[in-house]
Amino acid sequence: MKEFLMKMVPVGSKERFPFQCRRCGACCRHVKESVPMESLDAFRLARYLRDRGEPIQCMDDVLAKYTIPVLLHESGYMVFMLSTVGPDDACVFLKDNRCTIHAAKPRACRTYPISVGPAKSGGYEAYLSMEQPHHFKGPQQSVKKWVQKRCSQQDYDFWETDVGSAQEIARLLGQLPLGQKKGALLHFLRYKYSDFDLDKSFTEQFRSNNQKLLEVLRGLVQKYTTSDAMGD
Repeated sequence: MKEFLMKMVPVGSKERFPFQCRRCGACCRHVKESVPMESLDAFRLARYLRDRGEPIQCMDDVLAKYTIPVLLHESGYMVFMLSTVGPDDACVFLKDNRCTIHAAKPRACRTYPISVGPAKSGGYEAYLSMEQPHHFKGPQQSVKKWVQKRCSQQDYDFWETDVGSAQEIARLLGQLPLGQKKGALLHFLRYKYSDFDLDKSFTEQFRSNNQKLLEVLRGLVQKYTTSDAMGD
């Protein structure tokens, strides 16, 4: 993952870049721990695979079968990454150089070679993935239009909630000792990835779950700090 991140070049929304998909499957190889499966991605993929006849009942089924957990922050904040297979660490969904879940592929795959993430100062920042130089010989593309074309309002609504609370969630987790943190992480996984009805609106469920997670973590931190102060 570190090697992958070293090939990410920051770009402004008004910048342009040359790009042409070669349909070679190269961007789907050597991707170990580098393709995030966000909550919205897992929800969409679970519905897609279920409707295609696979034995998928919930997001947990997708995460258990097709992803691996990766620690994102020392506080315990984690993310899920798509699993890889074979000696070239190819995406588990790559078959004969083609994506088998193209209609429901993760946001990171849809916006490739542009990656969008939260900026430390607030808002968002974009990066250009340069690990496959042969892709950058096509027509000029606008960073802003490239992302807008590939992301729906649902994506933006999800980012607003997810990014807007990530720092506080990490801060709260970081305040808990190991004994309490284990239980807190179970709540984290439940509200971020598990407690969803695939037949209901994702956005409303995620907003509600995210608020519940914050309330639980705040309560755990308050309980810990109060008992710790009384112990002193």
